[in-house]
Amino acid sequence: MLEASTILKKSEQQVSCNLNDEVAILDLKGALYFGLNDVGAHIWQLLDEPRSVDRICGAVVEQFDVEPAACQADVLRFLAGMQEAGLIEVAG
Repeated sequence: MLEASTILKKSEQQVSCNLNDEVAILDLKGALYFGLNDVGAHIWQLLDEPRSVDRICGAVVEQFDVEPAACQADVLRFLAGMQEAGLIEVAG
């Protein structure tokens, strides 16, 4: 289970590229394609280096018009889905 202090990083089992304001990700293990736009693409770019869930939420709140509590719930749900898909993993 992810917590605010959990530090995440991109999995090495994926490749991604930026397409304007969107991101395309290919899971190399499952050969699945994922597309991210807006907030998802912003979070993906934040994970260019390992970051805590708390720091990711702070950056999203600064960039988008969202309340911190709602942001944390949404970001945790998004990151859990990315982790389940094997696109991100806990660092360390």
